[in-house]
Amino acid sequence: MSLKDKRAQLDELDAELIRLLARRASIVDEIWAWKRANAVERIDPAREAELRARLLAQAESLGLSRSAVAAILDRIIGVALR
Repeated sequence: MSLKDKRAQLDELDAELIRLLARRASIVDEIWAWKRANAVERIDPAREAELRARLLAQAESLGLSRSAVAAILDRIIGVALR
């Protein structure tokens, strides 16, 4: 496979990551609307900690840098994308 082919594969994956982030943001919007309508706190520290621990363990099991993935999760979980 050529360098051009490999870059094309990366381009496809990057586009998919953006689509997944958009889907995640949409679901977060729905959750926040539900929480607002039901007078539930927007932030759930226990849920975020559980999610973060699970995802970091998964990343580590796939050979990814725990600290690098933690930084990405901090941005994805900690910042509303919309």
